[in-house]
Order: sequence, then C-alpha cells, then structure tokens
Amino acid sequence: MRIFFVGDNQAGANWGRGASLALLRLLSSRFEISGRVAGDFFVLDQAPVGYVGGALPAACDPLARWVLIHRYRHRVVSWGARLLQLLGARDFVSEDPVRSVDRLVANRSRHPALARIYEQARDADLMVIDGDGDIIFSTPPRRETLFLLAAMELGLRLGKPVFLVNSMISDCPLSGRNAQTLATTARLLARCAAVALRDPESLAYVQTEMPGVNCRCIPDSLFSWSPLLADALPPGNGDFLLPYPEQDGLWGTLDFSRPYLCVGGGALAASQPEKSVPAYVRLVETLRGLGCPVYLTENDTPDAFLRQVAAATGAGLVPAHTSILMAGAILAHARLFVSGRYHPSILAALGGTPCIFLGSHAHKMRSLARLLDYPGAGEFHATPDPAGVAAIAARARDYLEQGDALRARIRAVAKRRCDEAAGLPAYIEQHAGQPGPASGRAPEPPAPGRPGPVRRAS
Repeated sequence: MRIFFVGDNQAGANWGRGASLALLRLLSSRFEISGRVAGDFFVLDQAPVGYVGGALPAACDPLARWVLIHRYRHRVVSWGARLLQLLGARDFVSEDPVRSVDRLVANRSRHPALARIYEQARDADLMVIDGDGDIIFSTPPRRETLFLLAAMELGLRLGKPVFLVNSMISDCPLSGRNAQTLATTARLLARCAAVALRDPESLAYVQTEMPGVNCRCIPDSLFSWSPLLADALPPGNGDFLLPYPEQDGLWGTLDFSRPYLCVGGGALAASQPEKSVPAYVRLVETLRGLGCPVYLTENDTPDAFLRQVAAATGAGLVPAHTSILMAGAILAHARLFVSGRYHPSILAALGGTPCIFLGSHAHKMRSLARLLDYPGAGEFHATPDPAGVAAIAARARDYLEQGDALRARIRAVAKRRCDEAAGLPAYIEQHAGQPGPASGRAPEPPAPGRPGPVRRAS
C-alpha cells in the first residue's frame, strides 16, 4: 500500500529529525512511501499563499507570504496582514480546515507545491500524519496545528484512511485552551481510521476530551533506534564529529574518552534567552562540581543561546548540525543529561543515560518521565533559579552514585518502549481498510491536463 506521509522533519537541524528517520524506516517495512510533505513546508516562509480575485501581482508573493505566515507574532505584522487580506491575499491555511482545503484546491494551478500535495494525497492508498509536538491548542492557534488539520481534511475528503501518529496533544500552558481548535480537532480525529499518541498524558487527554476517537498509546518511533544506540560510542577526540563548516572556537573542547555530563536547551528556555543564559551558566558551573566536564548540546537552532553559555563558562559545545547518529551516541554514552528537549532525552535513554527533565511547552517532558518509569521525577523549571540548580545538582549526584545499575534499568525500559514502537506499522495495517466518514463534500475533480485518481489494489 502507498502512503502519503505528512510531517517529514528530517531536513531540519532539530535533533528530533531522528524521529522522522526512524518513523520512515518503520513505515517502509510494510508500506511504500509514495509522497511526503516536509515539516518546514508549513512552518517556514516558503509555504504558499493563495489568492482570491488575483488583486496582487506574483511579485508580491515573498512579502505577502512572510507577513501572512507571521501575522500572529506582532501587532504591526498583524496590521500588515489585514491590509494584504483586503487586497485579496490569503494564506491557504486558515482556522477552518474545510476552508484551507478549498483554498488549496482553488489555488493549485497557481502554486505547484499545492498541486503536488493534492496529487500525492489523491494517488496514495492512505495518509499518515506525524503529529510530533505540533498539536497544541494555543491562542492564537499554531500554524503547524492548522496545517495538520487541513491535511486530515484533505485525506478524508478524498476518501483515504487517515492516521495521526507519533503525536502529542495538549492544551497550551501559556495561553490556555483554544476551545475552537480543540473542537475542530476532535471532529476530524473522530473520522480518522486510527490515532497513535506518543505518551500517556496525551492518550488520557484524548480519551477524556475526544471520546469518539479510536486511539492508543504507541511510544515515539525514535525508541526503535534502541539497537543502534544502546552500545554506541562517540570518538574520544570530539574534533572528529564537528560538522562543516568547522568553527575555530569549537576545536579542542570535546573529550569523550572520559566520563562527561551533557546539558541541552529547550523550547521554553530558547524563547527567553535573557533569563536562560544566566540560569544555564549557574547550572553548568554547579554541575562541574560533580567531577566531570560538562558539554552543551545544541539540540535545535533556537538553542543557540547555549553558545553564550559556552563562551561564559568555557564549556564544550556540540553543534546542532552534528550527524544525528553521532549526536545520539554522545547522549547515549553520557553519564547524565539535563534538558527540556523531548527527542534528545529519548536518544540519551537508549544508552541508559539518566535524564533530568526541564520544563517546556505543554506536558511533554513530564509525560516522558512517566514513559521512562522515573518514579516521582517530575520536571524542573526551564530556567532554574539558584534553589532549582541546587536541587538539580542533588538529583544528579544521586543518579551518578547509582551508576551502572540505574543505567541498566533505563536501557531495559527503553528496550520495552522500542518493542512497543515497532508495533506501529501493524497498527496502521490493522486499520488501513477503515477510512473515516467522508467530509460531506465530493472529491475535487482533477485539474485540467492531470490524470484522475488512481485506485490501487491493496
């Protein structure tokens, strides 16, 4: 069977790209990946903008695209977006997924990228959407969330079995619950063939707030890399792993031949560097008192604030563009990992590295602690104060004293999650013959000069 895969994040610097690589590998064991949409397509500035009435010339595309996609970020940008909308410009993604798909179909002759999405969805046997950490019911709604909802609507309109996998679903801890986005999501997920949530809190949320959804908890696909990373070792001389272009300031700062600790960033910490830099400087200097060098891991490009921490403390830094398997080996071999990043913490756990979880957007780190069977571990503040740093250091000392016994327990839990994650293809196959109810709209006719839908035997 042919899968149209939405949410391929392997092209980004985020170390979560390993999850997309692992998921595609799992899916390819049972299915053919016939098409895909990259995650940065619906996040970054190259996403298409559709037009109503053709009032704006094509030369305005770049400016209109940037303003509309970033329309929620600043009041001035919002005013600019309203002006462009009065002139006829429309981001094809809206808060109503039905309208989003209508715009996609209406503008596919103008935007080849939109035509490609439609054709790949039309010609596939089923659609698999990687929800990752993108379905958070914030106000204003996240564009990533709205795009994923539009993808579901498109698949359902075309009569395809639609699956949401590898997903977290949560209210926003900063803005609270967006009831409209929640209601829209509940309506769409109830029509999907099946949903796989990556953590127990997301499963409980969906079962409570969306009781009509066919769902279960299947751990993140990145756990399936357990055989790759359980015993992986980075090179002793860290200069061998530095990515191009090799930067002078990073040479000679990483030594993996002796025990070391790692500290990573987090989405919440990265969003407030003025607080994060002094907090992390304090954290690095305190953890050094445990007797091991501390290395900073730039798990995503927003973690660039860690470069200021490295400059202030002299700590070595592993760049974001490091090979993902090498990055995994570094974390899996560390004595300890402190971070607010979800997928890097999984990479660490695959080798048995104890993790101390810092807060982030939504419940992801707290729920990961539960998934990894950390009894009562909870999470620390994303930018810990002096008392928080002292508590982190005390927990770190306890974990280090437990030594290999703790590492063996963590590896064993990660292996169980690996076995559970490996069941995802069978779960999809089990429900692949059960497309959700149609949207009530007839499938769109093919564009002129394009072939009609291809019906393939499964």
